[in-house]
Amino acid sequence: MKIKNLVPDHEVTISNCESEPIHIPGSIQPHGFLLAVKMLDYSIAFASKNCETYFQLPLNEILGKNLNLFFDNEEINTFTAQYKSDGSEMDRPFVFSLHGKHYSTSAHKSGDTVVLEMEPFTEDHSYLPELYIQTKRFAYHTERSDNLKNLCQDIANETKLITGYDRVMIYRFDKNYNGEVYAESKREDLESFFGLHYPHTDIPVQARELYLRNHVRMIADVEYEPVPLYALEEEGGAAITLDLSLSFLRSVSPIHIQYLKNMGVAASFSISLIHNKKLWGLISCHHDTPKYIPYYARLAAHLQAIFLQSQIEVRKVADEFEITKETNKKLQELSEQFTKEQPFIGNKLTLQLIKTLLHADGLAIIHNGNFFTSGTVPAKKEMQLMADWLFKNTKNENFNTARFADDYLPAKALSNSVAGICYQRLSTLPGDAILWMRHEIQTTKLWGGDPTKAMFLDNKNHLITPRKSFAAWSESVKYQSTEWQRPELNAAAAISLVVQRQLHLTDLIAEEKKYRSLNEQLQKSNDELSNMNWISTHDLKEPLRKIQMYASIILEKHSHEIPDIVNSNIVRMQASAAKMQRLIEALVSYASLMHDSARFEEVDLNSVLKEVVMDLKEEFEEKGATIDISALPIVDGISFQLHQLFVNIISNAIKFAKQDVPVVIKISCTTFTTEPATNAGEAPKHWFKISFVDNGIGFNNTFKNDIFKVFNRLNANQYIGSGIGLAISKKIVENHNGTITATGELNQGAQFDICLPTG
Repeated sequence: MKIKNLVPDHEVTISNCESEPIHIPGSIQPHGFLLAVKMLDYSIAFASKNCETYFQLPLNEILGKNLNLFFDNEEINTFTAQYKSDGSEMDRPFVFSLHGKHYSTSAHKSGDTVVLEMEPFTEDHSYLPELYIQTKRFAYHTERSDNLKNLCQDIANETKLITGYDRVMIYRFDKNYNGEVYAESKREDLESFFGLHYPHTDIPVQARELYLRNHVRMIADVEYEPVPLYALEEEGGAAITLDLSLSFLRSVSPIHIQYLKNMGVAASFSISLIHNKKLWGLISCHHDTPKYIPYYARLAAHLQAIFLQSQIEVRKVADEFEITKETNKKLQELSEQFTKEQPFIGNKLTLQLIKTLLHADGLAIIHNGNFFTSGTVPAKKEMQLMADWLFKNTKNENFNTARFADDYLPAKALSNSVAGICYQRLSTLPGDAILWMRHEIQTTKLWGGDPTKAMFLDNKNHLITPRKSFAAWSESVKYQSTEWQRPELNAAAAISLVVQRQLHLTDLIAEEKKYRSLNEQLQKSNDELSNMNWISTHDLKEPLRKIQMYASIILEKHSHEIPDIVNSNIVRMQASAAKMQRLIEALVSYASLMHDSARFEEVDLNSVLKEVVMDLKEEFEEKGATIDISALPIVDGISFQLHQLFVNIISNAIKFAKQDVPVVIKISCTTFTTEPATNAGEAPKHWFKISFVDNGIGFNNTFKNDIFKVFNRLNANQYIGSGIGLAISKKIVENHNGTITATGELNQGAQFDICLPTG
């Protein structure tokens, strides 16, 4: 019986390094031994050379023999049952005994064999309860970290604590698989690699594929001597290989070993980070001296990676949500602007708003050879050429890139205005398009060594070797803008549809009859939507009323029969229902203001204020509030709306009072005049300015505009409210052709100024 060594007899050269078969190295690392048995009869088809030491037998007396000649039948039967129930790969090791010593054994399927990898058993099962503590710590890190980068840093720290390696890095790959050290935890005396980039050639394609299949890899000692695998030679000398893609003991590429040595690394441990079935990154651990970590420590470290993987999409969505919120606010403004301006083309404010929606530096809307622009843009001729090229060379109706010069060479000369571009086609005609443009952001990227010299050729023996220098190497990045975010691209698509509609309306102006018909249809749709919104909002009130009623019945008649915690939950349910009812009522009030068509009449604000003070009598007495009132004017307006306006402003002053400090509210009125914005011969406008000044907790003046937005509550955790009151106030003032502004200072008070026309 002749046995065959499976170690390939070829060397890695400059011509074959990209296709190095790293999944069939024919050898393993020496901190364990390997057997591969045929699934049909459990006869040993492959064995590592060091089996001779563990078995105390030569290989020709091991290969071809059945497992039951060397291991206890009960262990084999138990292993067989466990392996079959767990599938092709076991989640936990099985313990085999050989010559009185125990071996932690992992198993996986490879072809028609089951590969058994055995390591001397050194596990301390008392470590297992630590997994619960580890999970709790991860939950704490998840709650504490407000972004993905901070969470990665927490995971790096935790992995270093679990494994004891000198340095733990979390790599994040870009779309070309260039890596960035996204987080790092290290021994204090070591040089930091944080923020360095590494070229995609550091991890070849076949290595990335293995990282996708086998998520954990350890090199206990880079100076290890590979242990060859042997098999019985088949008749005819047919090639024999054993796929070790899923093997933990698998010997690694000599190029990678040399790479680690060049970095001064003696031992390494890495865990794949998978997102959307792609290699998102790695947890990479380095040690200055040889280091072996047992199975349960590896499991705990792998668990950290699994935790992190679960949060990648969550954090990505959360980050995008913040951008989406901002974008949606601007989309609402744009929608309102479109409502006010028909048609919008040529309106500078609208064009500027469309530009800022995508945080662009320049905007061009090209339609029928006309250019409507905002911000920094190239010459019209250059923009038309760009639009024509994009129409011809993009299959879809949209296109975006942060490096336009990579696709469109003339963009290099335009990088001051067009380094990045977002393109939306407006029609089937060439050149009709919206172009959002961003100027060049020149940056410096720090690489861990010169990325253009990732590999060297040894002239003596023509063997390829990795670079020896890992000193930080700076690269100036040109012709690149900031990346377009997904919410921005979603907004671009939405804007494109709106702009198409508006352009269509513009084209129809010349055809008055068709324009009127379309306008009537649009008005009808808006009315129907308003009616649907009104009906839906009111229909919500009835189930909420029933929730509160049934909850009250339960508490009144059965509170003594149910546990305290249930009582508590019912009370909370009642409070939530009441809160929602208040919110619905506020929304109805807000919606009604948008469509209120009540006639203006003369309103004495002194009478209005007197009624408001009477309505709020209890609140005044509870807070010990006093009010200092100057004479107020008579204005043209809607009495009940102005009454609600005064209630909202004064209620706010009472609600946001300082603790144990009597509330003082001063109300005064002055007049002023504004000149017309243009020289078109318009007469100056005269205004009443009614000021409400309080001595409450005030607010950060940075948010003076935000407080009038719907659901924007600066003190949501301390004070009850719907977040709509000031938005309603703003809408009332706008209904009266006026303005409302606020100024504040923390712990000093707030001032609200309402400006109404004098007549």
